[in-house]
Amino acid sequence: MKPDDFEKHLERQPMRPIPAEWRDEILDAARRAGGRQLSTLNPQPVSWWRELLWPCPQAWAGLAVAWCLILLLNVASRDATAIATATARGRTALPSKELLMALREQKRLFGELVGPLTPIELPATSVPRPRSGRLPRDLTA
Repeated sequence: MKPDDFEKHLERQPMRPIPAEWRDEILDAARRAGGRQLSTLNPQPVSWWRELLWPCPQAWAGLAVAWCLILLLNVASRDATAIATATARGRTALPSKELLMALREQKRLFGELVGPLTPIELPATSVPRPRSGRLPRDLTA
């Protein structure tokens, strides 16, 4: 049956009235649901931040945590950079005697572990000789 035939068949059918009790049940259900749903004609105000975060609040929370970590690392590195800059300018005090003694001790222990450092002797470079594709006369028969 084609769609046009089906529509013609429906047009020929007489309209039956809806039972009154059905009508009352349908209208009561619609009234009860009407209080719970937002109407498009009368929208309730929604805060702008809730509208912004609605699609995926977990993703926004993760992004906020990442930015907090970035800012924390930025502040921490700024302190280290300030100390390094001040050291380079000579504004900090000289290292203490205990620190110098500890560095000497560390250097001595490193020497014991590695052993004496000897310079590496590089092989003497030879003068490149000409190359030939010919075989020596002694080897040819």
